[in-house]
Amino acid sequence: MPTNVNWRLLYGAATLCGVGFTMSLFIGSLSFEQCNDSNLIFQDRLGIVIGSLISGFFGYLIIKGGVNNAEKHDDLESKA
Repeated sequence: MPTNVNWRLLYGAATLCGVGFTMSLFIGSLSFEQCNDSNLIFQDRLGIVIGSLISGFFGYLIIKGGVNNAEKHDDLESKA
């Protein structure tokens, strides 16, 4: 593992990978291509965008907490 990277930061980066919704939009549009109900397409895209926002929010919180913990750990080591 690289220097100054812990498992929490790695998990936060993995959580941020949920933001990559471009492919989900493409697959969703292909899935409902033959469907004449625009409500299904709207629900599909709304679900993808909400999921991406949730993933981004939690990824940010996880990484922010991981960076704060790493800084506290570095401060304790420098004082010792």
